[in-house]
Amino acid sequence: LKGAGFFVEVTTSTLTHQLVIYNSNMRGLFIVALLAVIALSSAFAPSATFVGRVTSTTELEASRINAKKQKRQRNRDNMRKFQKRGKISRKKMMRKVAAGEMRQLENEFIAKCFTSVVEEESKK
Repeated sequence: LKGAGFFVEVTTSTLTHQLVIYNSNMRGLFIVALLAVIALSSAFAPSATFVGRVTSTTELEASRINAKKQKRQRNRDNMRKFQKRGKISRKKMMRKVAAGEMRQLENEFIAKCFTSVVEEESKK
């Protein structure tokens, strides 16, 4: 029998034993060759450690600032959406009353100033 580059001479009683040894040797060599091919192909393949996105600190800061601006805008919109309309708070109402009283006192004072000037001119 011929096999893989060498000549095997065996008798029929030992033929099966010799073929089993030959097949197991070839299977071992095939597995070693397969592992070598896998090792070489993975050595030249790009590594998976740099697959993730690398971000700088300035990018992170910019996204945080942008998120804060968006949150302020959402809060402002919700404030307008849920504010109570038509009701004046007690504090605002008291301020309006006080402002009205002060305006009235000031108008009376100015009216007295001008009337006193007019009276003095008419007496002369």
